[in-house]
Amino acid sequence: MATGNVVTLQRSSPKFESILVPTDGSALSIAGALKAVEFAKRMGLRVVAFHSIPVYQYPVYVGGIPFEYPSEADYETQCRAIVDRYLGLVANAADALGVTVSTRIEFNSSPAQAIVEAAKRENCSMIFMGSHGRGGLSSVFLGSVALKTLTLAHIPVMVDRPTPEEIAHAEQLMSQSAIEP
Repeated sequence: MATGNVVTLQRSSPKFESILVPTDGSALSIAGALKAVEFAKRMGLRVVAFHSIPVYQYPVYVGGIPFEYPSEADYETQCRAIVDRYLGLVANAADALGVTVSTRIEFNSSPAQAIVEAAKRENCSMIFMGSHGRGGLSSVFLGSVALKTLTLAHIPVMVDRPTPEEIAHAEQLMSQSAIEP
């Protein structure tokens, strides 16, 4: 197992002022984001809730482009509307705990790269994200945004594996907000 630098987190540490909290809109990532908000409250940190949307891809078929396919502008508008609802859950949780929060959306087909770039752009001291915690062959074949983020980031990354109860709570919040988990 590889070892790295151990970073001690202290409330009085000036280095840790804000954390980037990426979510993909799944109940698991929302559960991780809610835990990140609680962590931010305990540590006195600002939260930047973040979502990366895949870049629009024009469909090309043998017969050309299908007529019913949305335009790039429609795609971006629809995606932003959906993502605003996911990020709104995180922002509402932060507001309820008195945590300063901002939301950011980016169009980028490489989520891990987008997460690392957003953390740098937003001057975040840490990335806090949820993960399935897959190991072995499933992580090799499926890939892991968390693992890719860990390899690309030059700041601490805290990866949390939410419990089934935390995921169920996130699903309940999503349902109450008419968001399909």
